[in-house]
Amino acid sequence: MSPSRKTPSPGLFREIPPAPQTAHDKTAAAAKLIIETEATRRADRTATLKAARLARDAAMPPAAEA
Repeated sequence: MSPSRKTPSPGLFREIPPAPQTAHDKTAAAAKLIIETEATRRADRTATLKAARLARDAAMPPAAEA
């Protein structure tokens, strides 16, 4: 008897994305990956800075209005 699998089998007919074929496709795929990575990093940094700014503003006493 074989040991039980911890992860389910992906199935017999799973789809495998084709690899880029031409040099242009390879370059476009690399550029897309870089752009997506940078956008994710930028969004994370923006969220962190916004949270810090909101925490700072919440700790400050309200300004007296004239």
